[in-house]
Amino acid sequence: MITSKITGKTYEPGNEHCVYFSNMLQCAKYFKALGEEFFLDILYTSKKGEDCLVFVWEKCPETKEAKILWDKHEL
Repeated sequence: MITSKITGKTYEPGNEHCVYFSNMLQCAKYFKALGEEFFLDILYTSKKGEDCLVFVWEKCPETKEAKILWDKHEL
């Protein structure tokens, strides 16, 4: 379990429990559509050679629907 220093929320990391992405526009749209309820954390990485922030969201039906809408440019 991880406790976020950003949100204070505790969550189980990994693709089974979380959705990870670094697109700032996508994150803004998720916040607009979902609010903060399913937002878990922000992580920093330079794994791919570039510094970036990775946004962590709870994997649930609500974020799944947001992803579908995002992919269709409707979010």
